[in-house]
Amino acid sequence: MTLFADTPRWDNHGTVWGHLISDTSLDELHAGADRAGLPGRAFDLDHYDWPVDARWRLEAHGVTMVGNRELTRVLLASGLRVPLALRARARAERSAADAARLGLDRVPRDFIWGPRGHVDPMPDLPGAFRISRDEIALPRVQAHDAAGERAAAAFLERADALARAAGRPFWQGQVMDAP
Repeated sequence: MTLFADTPRWDNHGTVWGHLISDTSLDELHAGADRAGLPGRAFDLDHYDWPVDARWRLEAHGVTMVGNRELTRVLLASGLRVPLALRARARAERSAADAARLGLDRVPRDFIWGPRGHVDPMPDLPGAFRISRDEIALPRVQAHDAAGERAAAAFLERADALARAAGRPFWQGQVMDAP
């Protein structure tokens, strides 16, 4: 059982990102990411995205650094890989399952209830919004317009009420939706 990371080479959010994978299980991957201090929102179906400045933490926790092609080979051999052609379906299935667990009557375009995973970027559509909330109660809300702001506020009100009914203080996770 080993964790592997590739060379960061994807620019986004003002830094360069790499991927962290397990050769055996998602449980091992989550535990290793937690030990290295990667946030749960960095998980993306079969890997964690990690910023270049986290390399020393990964190495200190025994992560094996490999090239990009080797990382892909190991991930494919592990059986954990979610192929590109199936990623949209995997996200939709995850969204539907999490929405049902929470009790939402409508499944958002991309939805996560809980601390692990991230949703797609917000589309440039009228009324679109994206919300992230970690363990702190203050959500990070993005919206293109007033309609998106209203939709985000309505979603938060509903999700928080459902989470409280389930014994949680508030909804935690990520959502991206548009009419």
